[in-house]
Amino acid sequence: MEVKHQVFVSSTYRDLVEERKAVIHALLELDCIPAGMELFPAADEDAWTLIKDVIDGCDYYVLILAGKYGSQNSEGIGYTEMEFDYAVLTGKPIIAFLHENPEILPSANTEKTEALQAKLATFREKAKAKHCKFWTNPEDLGGKVSRSLIQLRKRHPSAGWIPGKYAATDSLLRELQELRARVAQFELEAAVGSSSAPPGTDQLAQGTDLVYHSVTVITDEKGVNKKKTVSATWDTIFSYIGPSMMNECTDEEMMDKAKLAFYHALVEDDRKHTPFSKIGLPYVLEDRLRVQFQALGLIAPGMKRRAVSDRGRYWRLTPYGERHLLNIKAERKRSN
Repeated sequence: MEVKHQVFVSSTYRDLVEERKAVIHALLELDCIPAGMELFPAADEDAWTLIKDVIDGCDYYVLILAGKYGSQNSEGIGYTEMEFDYAVLTGKPIIAFLHENPEILPSANTEKTEALQAKLATFREKAKAKHCKFWTNPEDLGGKVSRSLIQLRKRHPSAGWIPGKYAATDSLLRELQELRARVAQFELEAAVGSSSAPPGTDQLAQGTDLVYHSVTVITDEKGVNKKKTVSATWDTIFSYIGPSMMNECTDEEMMDKAKLAFYHALVEDDRKHTPFSKIGLPYVLEDRLRVQFQALGLIAPGMKRRAVSDRGRYWRLTPYGERHLLNIKAERKRSN
């Protein structure tokens, strides 16, 4: 696909007409799209917003400086310098081309007042801080622009512009987005969608193996606190968290159900004086539960589409997790 890069050419105008022609010719030979003051009827306050928009749309910025500082805004800042400062501010890749011997330029192409000469000197020093080349005549300038831009594009690749016939329509972009979502869903289902336990899980703690948790309980009406260790099996915890995940649930909802499993593991007298809100799970234990149930192939991250602004973590049962949940939760037929 043919890609063209747009280059903003910034300079004063009347003193650099031939130089700008040489630069534009060099850019066109490189299949670049030149942009600059030729697009604007005048450099003034009203045109500044348009100038910034054009710089924003460019891939690269080229500065040409000779003996003129150029027209200024109401605050005494030259429009060429304003363009340069804006390109720096917005992070555009920049090359500056400064006249090698501005003192030999014709008098008509140099500044007459000390104030403008000082502004130009300051501007030149500022430009030297960027990637900088020196030129002597239009032909020399055009050649150096051509060679330098080739290197700049290698160091700072840019997306560029493509012809309209290759541009994606809104409907095509929507279709691509839907296809990406479907591929991601299929990949995830392939990774965690098995209806049997993953290989190697027989070596992991599970089922009737116990999980221990130290909780603070209130032992009497006086509010005396005491640390106690409670335990619940992996299957018991899963039987508490699993139903919420049958239609996906948040991480907070899953952990609240895990807390409830440990709360119900307390003896009745401890639950009598200890409200559920006092039961907490340390982050280390929360991480253990997430990792273990994923390693056992019982849960997986949620896949439902949600708003971009929704940064929450969601969980769902895998097909194996759903089958295991039904197996441990379903009521057995009572024998007569």
